[in-house]
Amino acid sequence: MRLKKIYFAYLFLMFICLLGSLKVVYERINVESNYKTYETVMELRDIKSIASVENRDYLDVAREFTDIGVNSICVFEDTIDSLKLNENFKISTRYDGLDLEINGTKYGLEYIKKGLEETVKDGRKIYYKDEDTLIIEGRLSDFAYNSSQIMRDFTGKRVALENNKQSLIEYTGLGFVDSELQELKDNKFSINLRPVYIGAIQDEKKSIDRYINFIKKYSPNQRIVIFGGEEILGGEENTDYLAEKMKEASLIPVAIETSEQDGNIDLKGLRALTQKMDYQTTRLFSTLTYIQDRYDYGIAGHNQGQEIMNSYYRAISERNIRVIYFRAFHYKGGPLITDMSIYKQRFEELNSRLDKFYGITPITSDSYVKTMDRFLTSKYMKLLATVAIMVSALIIFDNIFKNTQNIQLVLLVLGVIGSAGIYKFNIKLATFNTFMALFGTISFATLSIVYLLRATKKFEENKSLENTNIYKLFLFGTVELLKCIMISLIGVTFIVTLYGDSVYMLEFSKFSGVKISQMLPLLIVPFAYLSIIGLGKYFDKNRSLKEQVVETLQKNVKVWQVVLLFAMLGVLGLMLLRSGHTSNVDPSSSEILMRNIFEYIFPARPRNKAIFLGYPSLILLIMLASKKKFRDTYILFALAATIGQADILNTFSHIRTPFLVSLSRVGVEYAVSFVITFVIVVLIDIICKIIQRGKRANA
Repeated sequence: MRLKKIYFAYLFLMFICLLGSLKVVYERINVESNYKTYETVMELRDIKSIASVENRDYLDVAREFTDIGVNSICVFEDTIDSLKLNENFKISTRYDGLDLEINGTKYGLEYIKKGLEETVKDGRKIYYKDEDTLIIEGRLSDFAYNSSQIMRDFTGKRVALENNKQSLIEYTGLGFVDSELQELKDNKFSINLRPVYIGAIQDEKKSIDRYINFIKKYSPNQRIVIFGGEEILGGEENTDYLAEKMKEASLIPVAIETSEQDGNIDLKGLRALTQKMDYQTTRLFSTLTYIQDRYDYGIAGHNQGQEIMNSYYRAISERNIRVIYFRAFHYKGGPLITDMSIYKQRFEELNSRLDKFYGITPITSDSYVKTMDRFLTSKYMKLLATVAIMVSALIIFDNIFKNTQNIQLVLLVLGVIGSAGIYKFNIKLATFNTFMALFGTISFATLSIVYLLRATKKFEENKSLENTNIYKLFLFGTVELLKCIMISLIGVTFIVTLYGDSVYMLEFSKFSGVKISQMLPLLIVPFAYLSIIGLGKYFDKNRSLKEQVVETLQKNVKVWQVVLLFAMLGVLGLMLLRSGHTSNVDPSSSEILMRNIFEYIFPARPRNKAIFLGYPSLILLIMLASKKKFRDTYILFALAATIGQADILNTFSHIRTPFLVSLSRVGVEYAVSFVITFVIVVLIDIICKIIQRGKRANA
């Protein structure tokens, strides 16, 4: 394929930009390479629940869990509401107007009174009504209301409207029970104190100081802080003071992943705090109820918590999570699992897999969870990446629209000047970077297919290939697949540069436009196909895109072509429905089993749409073009190949996944698709030979 002169300028620009982005990729890999330890935290109340079921001392149960894989015992800060479950305190509450009336043991009431008086603000009255009753002055601003319930008499007639009100005071942090913490400390357990804070009730600095004092006294080796409630300790107005105190105590904040696994829970003040601490933070995976329900997953080899541990494995290896909030196993809607040998086996399997593929290990009594160094790409590097993405789009433009070189040069100059101005004057940089990164995922996926279409044209025009051995053509196809992957990976370096910030790696911000980045290449490729290959029996270099479109609209459509088109649309629709974490289309049991087998075999699980659709279709397209067979199906194979290339860009756009993990995934996909396509080729070869024998027999 002879290159136009303008392409040499484009390729030179692309090469210069690529050098800059490769430097960014190298720096990111170095940052990620030190992020290799994780911590498993287990709630004290879970341990006590198992101890209660087995009628054992909770300290013995705690010891067993810490011996097999749990690193620290999480103790939630007490609240009036949580103390209702403490048998020693006998706490109950009722409301007298706005005031909160608390009944309980003398020790329990005194503990509540002391805990509130230490941090309560605005001179709120707290006093004893009698020796068994504590009164806390209430205010209208204290109350939150659940949805109202209609009250009816025995005939069903509406008689009243009940408002379910609760005071925020019941959920205000009181501190921790000293005797409980001392007992854990005396028994050499690592303790993780989890603070609770209600800004409407508590004084900011007093709450921070009290928590830090508990840390110093009972948990001096604690490294991570998992905030409870809906705001950080001290509130978002006091992040400077909290950051100062946390740095003094060598503490780091933890961001909790959402239940949809697509970002972090929006805890008030957390992002500002992490910025103050230069993003020295990590992420936590919660074992929510739906995860616990996976103990018996209903598929072979997944009946004793294996799928729960698979969830932990994916969180740690793929999403930059380094804290696991472990919960006791239980059957769905059933009892807790108390057999410690099951827990021991699951933790050993998890640790072995993480160490084998990634070198990630649990912390020890002498080590802490490591954080990533601050990662931030310069504006100059991002400008170069932006220029490269523009160049990729112009190459596509040139392949679709003929004789537009002057227009391309004008667009390039305007684009470079505009981008330079945006970076120079800091004009909505975050929005611009996000837009250009999305544009890059679209343009480079499309560019790789533009190359494929050019290669397809070259192979079809080469008449000497028509009688070439099918297995040799298969190898030609695998080489062209590798070239297309390399084009997509070049685009990846520019996406990585634009998202080169810790804020994306820790998923405080994330890639937007998953479905758009998959759809638009599929809409652009048909125009490139018409312009490069066309619909005629022979190629006509002088025909315009407009002529090709008109011929397409006038072309007679065969039934089998309609069937193939609808099949392709069905596959595309399913792919889009299955993308993301909020899909309502669940995979089958056999697919889950296959995925998990891949996870055990490979360092990164290959995507089904790549190994079964995108990559094989590309190889088969080259083979068909070489044989000059089924020309009407070329466009369908090209669209299927587009899905595979778009998936590469989409994979790397999830910056939370370490770069080398994503790169391993692409390598595994290439290797697996090689095998799958080879099997398909062997089957085709066998079928063709059987048909030929039948024809000779009938001749």
